[in-house]
Formats: sequence, structure tokens, C-alpha cells
Amino acid sequence: MKSWQTMLGIVVTFSLVLSGCSFQPRDSQNSGLSDNQVLRIAEEGGITTLDTVKASDAITFNVLNNVNEGLMRMGPEKEPENGIAYEYEISPDKTKYTFKLREEAEWSDGKPVTAHDFEYAWKRVLDPKTDSEYAYVFFPIKNAQEYNNGKVDESAVGVKAVDDHTLVVELEKPTLNFIQRTTMIAFMPQRKDFVEKYGGQYGSSADKSLYNGPFKVVSRTPEKVLLAKNDHYWDKNGVTLETVEIRVVKDLTTGINLYNSGNIDVATLNQAFVDAFKNTEEYVEVERARNYYILFNHQNSFFKNEKIRKAITLAIDRNTIANDIMKGGSKPAGALIPPSISGVAGKSFRELAGNYVETDVTRARQLFNEGLKELGLSAPPSDIVMVSYDSTPLRDVAINVKEQLRKNLNLKIKLDSPTWKLHVNKVKNGDFDMAMLGWVADYNDPLNFFEIWHSRNEMNFSHFSNANYDKLIVQAGDTSDPKMQFQDLKQAESLLVGVDGKGQAAFVPLIYHSKVFVQKSYVKDLYRHPFGPEYTLKWAYITKEKDK
Repeated sequence: MKSWQTMLGIVVTFSLVLSGCSFQPRDSQNSGLSDNQVLRIAEEGGITTLDTVKASDAITFNVLNNVNEGLMRMGPEKEPENGIAYEYEISPDKTKYTFKLREEAEWSDGKPVTAHDFEYAWKRVLDPKTDSEYAYVFFPIKNAQEYNNGKVDESAVGVKAVDDHTLVVELEKPTLNFIQRTTMIAFMPQRKDFVEKYGGQYGSSADKSLYNGPFKVVSRTPEKVLLAKNDHYWDKNGVTLETVEIRVVKDLTTGINLYNSGNIDVATLNQAFVDAFKNTEEYVEVERARNYYILFNHQNSFFKNEKIRKAITLAIDRNTIANDIMKGGSKPAGALIPPSISGVAGKSFRELAGNYVETDVTRARQLFNEGLKELGLSAPPSDIVMVSYDSTPLRDVAINVKEQLRKNLNLKIKLDSPTWKLHVNKVKNGDFDMAMLGWVADYNDPLNFFEIWHSRNEMNFSHFSNANYDKLIVQAGDTSDPKMQFQDLKQAESLLVGVDGKGQAAFVPLIYHSKVFVQKSYVKDLYRHPFGPEYTLKWAYITKEKDK
């Protein structure tokens, strides 16, 4: 997060030195550019919506990050930088933010982007009728939670467009990460007349969506998403790519074959190809602030038993999953927070907090038998289903977990590997016994991982509930002291994932994920991020090397 200093009674203004100028990472001599500025990339699944208010999955975020733009965007240096806002001011008490918007910013239909579009979109997220999963990230705003709970009118919410190009935001209290939050997809603007024109169909197709970012969606099918440069984008001169083809390739081996045959320019590597590409210039490894884990449905009587949950957590060998199946830099997870998330004093959260989970099959079997006895069972149930992924390598992880549980606990589970959209729906609707899922930080703050396990959070899909945990998370969110926040979150993590003492083993940590790609050497300045959406296409370009 960007640091700032304030002088008593003085408002501090943040802006780029050349706020109206685009970032130009490429050589100023355009002679090295290909005449064919088309980038072809592969994604592992399709997008679920083009409505920024309702989006909640990583692949959809990747697309929306490149066709829309918020007040701030994640820059090449992995820090927030000015987007539609060219500057912002923070009051001395750090509870009031005033954003100044670019007058030249336009929607893809040529109409201006205004502060009213931000006020409308943010209040739409908070509207109880919208039922947005990301409403909670707006709760630092004055009266936002009260409006979301139906206790006050929307006019009481501390977001106000005082004119077309000035947005004022009032917070309940100083918030450590508010500017980081404004880079999130949910904080992007929407235009009221366009949303209301299509109602429930808004965001369902390319023509029922509106864009204010570097690109726009031309077409969208289950197999491909086609983007084109947005000529109404305020910084269109800083965008070189004309077209981006996003191919949906669930089987990563198919993606590698397309890459090797020259049909795509960027592909995700799976474990079978890591060694083959690792020492080439086309190999790209990106540490993501992402974990993968197994959810328990805490409304299922079997998983209400603490010893059963702890046994399953202890029975799984994460080293095999990380090193032999995932490869590509992924690490075995012994807790919730990935190593790429900051703690305090310049150290990572993980470095400071340590780990809570290691494989211990002997103890796992003991706890499992004790749990069965407490449940009055002579054998584990045979109808447990785990919702898993339909593409490699995560599909292979699910198969491995299934075998480990059979071998170590005699727990025989079934796998359900639906399409990604059905996977998401099953998890959201609680239609699972166990479910594999991942979470990537929206910004560099550990609290972002912890909030979703609060008993009242919309994204607490497992229905885990613990009063002590809730109290710690509220305390951590209320403090403006990073050291105090760390201590609260360390206790919360021990309670949430721990297998000793008061630990609840609320879920099964599997891996901290690093993602590995192959990328043609003629693709330049495709920036990837550890937090939030995976990549930004705004500055990418194709060199003449492709034409050879």
C-alpha cells in the first residue's frame, strides 16, 4: 500500500506528476512493432458475467479488469496508480477522500464517465436487493453496512458525487487499505440509464454491457471472448493492442498444443510441461497471493464434528500436491495466508506467523476414529461428494486427495467435476459436502482473506461460525495500528485453521499457488499481478519478431 504523511490541518494531495500522460513502457520508436497487434491467450474457464457488481470469480475478474477502469488501477509496479481519478485528497483525520475525475474519460458509447456513475455503482453493490457478494468490502464507508442491512436509506451512505468530476467518500473511521480497495472490480463505475435499460439482462452479453477501460468485449461464447481496443478510452494512445482473443481451454495440454502450433501466444503450463519449458526464455513464473483449499459444509452433521475435520486436515500430504502435481513454484500450505501477503516491519505475514498444519497420518487416524465414535458411526459415510475442478492440474489434485483419504482414513469420497459456472453455483448455494476452492487477495492485506470466514459474510459458503473468530476479525478491521491488527489476525488464523487446542480446522489448506505460463518472446509488457486480477493488457504489445 502506498504510504502517506499528513501535516496537521493540511490536506494532502496525491497525483501523478503528469496525470494526463499515459505510461509508455515500450520503446518510443514504433518501428519495432508488428503490424498485427493481436494477442491470443488461453484461460482455463469461461466468464460468468460482465456485470462488475455481480462478478466474483478470478477468470471473470481478468476480463473485467481490462474492459473497465475504476478510480485507481493496479500498475506495473504492483501498486495502485491513477485510473479515472487523476488525483485524490485525504483529510487530516483520514476519514474523507476527495477524488478528482478526468474530464476526458468516456464510456464505449461516447458518453462521459462521471462521478455519478461511481456513486450509482457503489450504492448498487450495497443495495440489499442486489445481494452482491462483495458488499462487505464497502463497509468502511459511512453507513454502508447499515444500508446493506436495510437500516438506512441510500442517501445516508458516505458516497457523494458533488459534481460530474468530483467524488467525495466519507469513512466510518481511518482504514488502512482504502485506496487499495478502489482497484477492485466491485469499485468500478456503472451508468444508471444503461443498467436500468437491460435490467436483469445487464452484463449477460457483450451488447448488454458498457465499457470504460482500454478494451471492450466484442463477442462472448463458451469457447472464446473477443476484445477490441476501446477508441473512447481516455488513454487510448497508450494502448497498442488492437484485438485480444481469449480462448477457453479447460485442458491445459490442449493449450500447450495450441501454443506449440502457433495458434496462441500465451498459455498456462501444467505439471507435465514445466520441466520442458523451465529453462527457456518463454517460461514465466508468477507468485500469486492465492491459496487453494477444501471447504467443509458445516451444516453437514458429519463435518460439524471438530475431530473429523482435524483428521481430514492432518491426513493429506501437501508436499506431494505442491511438488509432484502442481509444480511451477506452488508451495504446500500450512495455514491461510500466502507468503506474498505483507505482515509488519517489512516481513511477510507467513514469515511472522509460522504454520499450523503438517501431515500426521497416525494422529489423523486416531482423531477420525474418535470422531466416528462421537457421531455413533462404526464406519464413515459412503455418500460424501467433493465438488472439484474439471481441468488439470487441479482435477489431478482432487483425484490425489480422494486417494489419500481412502488410503489414510478409509474415507471413500466421490468427485463431482462440473463446469466452472456450475462449480461456482454449487458452492454459492451450499450444494456440497466438500468443495475445492481458491481465494486470491483483492489487494495486499491479510484481512482480505480473513473477512470471508466471518459468520455474516456473504462469501462464507461453508457456513463456518465462531464468535471468538468474529470478534477478532472485527477488532482487526477497527484498528489503524498495523501491529495490533497483525496480532488479532494471527490469533484468528490459529483458531480458524489450527488442529491443536482451540483450533477449529474450519477448512483444509492445500497449496499456496504460483502460476506458470509460456509466453512468446514477441509479447512484451504483459504485466501480471500478485493481487486481484491476474494481468493487465493495457500496456502489452507485439513486436515485429512475430512477423518473421
